[in-house]
Amino acid sequence: MGLLVLPASDYFVGLFIFPKVKPSSKIDEISPLALEGISTIIACHNEVDHIELKVRAIQTQFKDAGVETYEIIVVSDGSDDGSNKVLERLATENTIVYSLVAVRQGKPNALNVGVEIAQYPLLLFSDVRQTFEKNSIKYLLSNLSDPEVGAVTAQLELEGKASPSRKFMNRLKQLESLKGSTTGMCGALYLIRHSLVLKPFPKDIILDDLLVALNVMKNDKRVVLEPRAIVRDVNWNLFYSGRRQGRITAGLVQIIRHHRGLLFSIGLKQLIFLYGQKYLKYVAPVLFAAACVSALFTTSEIRFWHFAISGSLFLLLVIARPMFVGETLRLVLSYMAQLLKLDKYRKIKWER
Repeated sequence: MGLLVLPASDYFVGLFIFPKVKPSSKIDEISPLALEGISTIIACHNEVDHIELKVRAIQTQFKDAGVETYEIIVVSDGSDDGSNKVLERLATENTIVYSLVAVRQGKPNALNVGVEIAQYPLLLFSDVRQTFEKNSIKYLLSNLSDPEVGAVTAQLELEGKASPSRKFMNRLKQLESLKGSTTGMCGALYLIRHSLVLKPFPKDIILDDLLVALNVMKNDKRVVLEPRAIVRDVNWNLFYSGRRQGRITAGLVQIIRHHRGLLFSIGLKQLIFLYGQKYLKYVAPVLFAAACVSALFTTSEIRFWHFAISGSLFLLLVIARPMFVGETLRLVLSYMAQLLKLDKYRKIKWER
């Protein structure tokens, strides 16, 4: 009970009882308009069908946001599908700053190359495949009027039928953002002050966006979610594939093993948010299963109340939110399965 109920209560109750963070009394009038410039960094591997569309989309976003001083840096990580020819043409047109990594080394290395080239005080990180809603970059920039905001992340939405579990997770991230910082960064589109970016990214890091968020919080700045900046990705079944969940699981274990110092530098409140956002989905099922086994060896009265209360709560949830319960069970069981296959994801792989 102490390991499961109290930490979970700290997270969910804390999201409601913690006061909202008050904006700084100081105003940053330069960053929201990117008056000193903004550098976009895109890591690309074999994206011949998508990369020019993404570059043009970002150009349009900057135009709509009234941003005049910018650069779009595309780092090709060993592409061999024709992407490089497209990028060479765009570079010749002065549309992008093109950098080629001849032998594929992975996304973290490509990001390091891009950050090294970037010359402006704001960095926008974007993946290639996902699409953005109109004015998403403008909405991200608007949050930088508060100088205490170090990074701003877009909100992820999935194509197809509305997902109640995705909606629930986005709501949690919004509450975290209002009460402090969210650790749920959307790696497909986020904005950060150049001075706060991690330099360099560890070349074996799996969850680079999470590491970025932790580093911003370590520097006593906030990571906020902008719900009007919408990133659209594939449908629920494709997005939560076993491979993706396996990499998330391996990445979270990697953070604990190799970046504990960073974890304990972000403060207790943010550590609780991190636990609830990222790790509770692994810990809760294991501890609940242990509690059920333990209940079998207790008195009949304790055993009755344990299973009666658990069963009643589950039944009520199934009746009230059947789709949410179904998605949650699928996710939890899949994440549990990935814990048994960590060795498969020990070596970082490219994820489009």
